[in-house]
Amino acid sequence: MAGEEEVRTEAKVALEQVERLVGVVDDLLKSSRKSAGGTTEVVLLRDVFAQQEKEWGPTYAKAGRALVFEAAGTTSVLATPGALAQVLATLLENSLKYGDGTTRVAARPASARQSVVLEVADEGDGVPADLAPRIFERSVSGGSSTGLGLALARDLVASDGGKLELAKAVPATFQIFLSAVPTQLDPDRVLPPGALVAVGRRRRRP
Repeated sequence: MAGEEEVRTEAKVALEQVERLVGVVDDLLKSSRKSAGGTTEVVLLRDVFAQQEKEWGPTYAKAGRALVFEAAGTTSVLATPGALAQVLATLLENSLKYGDGTTRVAARPASARQSVVLEVADEGDGVPADLAPRIFERSVSGGSSTGLGLALARDLVASDGGKLELAKAVPATFQIFLSAVPTQLDPDRVLPPGALVAVGRRRRRP
């Protein structure tokens, strides 16, 4: 019975990931139709972290790995929820496959004003020196995968006006930079979850 329950749990998690990816593709299609650029909304990091911990915690534990989430005084960012979840899932899967030790997902205010950085790092051997400069290129992979994961993740972050980069090769440390919601404002009143915020450049008048 325990084995059947584990299979059901893994199947449920896999289905949630597929549904989220379908949502991400749908968001990208909608975004491509918007002449003024993409849109973001207020995303509570505690909700995103809780979702990722639920999905990946058991898998990491099964592999004998620890997965830790930390948010130092950072509560929310401007992002597309499904896209941000998919980006984190890609980085966590990458860390699980190629990293080692404890994987930490930390959020903190960035040095740039009104910006937040999400950092995903582990304690493994890191990214090979010959691969690091090209790690976000399509068809570049450290193993048997297609290599589309990190390239797509970078594009998803960019579509929200952010940036994804390999901050350190050894140990592998990825950083996601996103716009922050001002801490002095109540996001539930000023920018309620689901409220759309346009990002991108304004068009010049002809």
